[in-house]
Amino acid sequence: MGHLRSASLLLVASFAVMMAEDPAPTPAPADATAQPGDIDPAAILAAARKADYFYQAHFHELVKQLNSPDEETRLKAITYASRLQDPQVVPLLLPHFDGDRSVAELTTTCYAIGRTGNPAGIPSLRRLLDTHPDRDVRIAAMDAMESLKAMRPDDYMGRTKDEDEDIAGIALTDLGTLAYDKAGDQLAAGLAHDHRGFIRRQCAIGLGRLGDKSRVNDLRDALGDADPMVRRFAAEALVKLQDLASTPFLLMALESEIDSVDMAHCLKLLTDQDFGFDVHGTNLERREAIDRGFKWWTDVGAKKL
Repeated sequence: MGHLRSASLLLVASFAVMMAEDPAPTPAPADATAQPGDIDPAAILAAARKADYFYQAHFHELVKQLNSPDEETRLKAITYASRLQDPQVVPLLLPHFDGDRSVAELTTTCYAIGRTGNPAGIPSLRRLLDTHPDRDVRIAAMDAMESLKAMRPDDYMGRTKDEDEDIAGIALTDLGTLAYDKAGDQLAAGLAHDHRGFIRRQCAIGLGRLGDKSRVNDLRDALGDADPMVRRFAAEALVKLQDLASTPFLLMALESEIDSVDMAHCLKLLTDQDFGFDVHGTNLERREAIDRGFKWWTDVGAKKL
């Protein structure tokens, strides 16, 4: 029995002893050294044995359910097994990756393995991520590997060109959180050239998270992207990088998209100035505010660099 389960049983036993109701308790012999609240070790041991008996009986029933011919029964058992935090359950879950299993069973098992914290399932998860044809299964395997802290930079790199947009987006975004020298090139290339707007947005977010100021030109170029959400996330990334030199680029972007609340907000966050810009103002009033922004940049902002 693992240390974790032993400790759990001891807690259960202690609780059982403390909470046991005895309408006519037998007085214990006086003990001058006893303290209020002391528990008899023999009582704890007896309760632990009883708790272990019930646990083993319950565990045996769980094994039967995991091997049931009925998939619904197996799914419920897999979900329950992941909550036990017992290392014994992991070998019982691994067979559910084998054979002709449904998408529901594979994804449920992936999340259960991830929840256990036990690395024994990592090879099976990696195999599913690399080879399984169903995108839900692969996403579940990827999530489980992340939960187990088993995703390496090369794993993310290998997924950045995945045919599934969600998987590629997750990989590109997560790459931006890693101190990995190849991540910037991959994210910048995706931001500039990927035909999918969703991926370009994720690349902009990733570059902001990466924190590499050498990528500001890539983000500035993205302020002219055809997708408004790409433009927004590129602006937010420049703010995250605290690149004050991007002020005129944000002003030009706001000039082109004069009703953009997001662009105006990013400009204010970066410069700590709003230049009197009011998104609800007239077109003329907003353009006058942008002109004040350019003047501020020439007179004040550029001199701060």
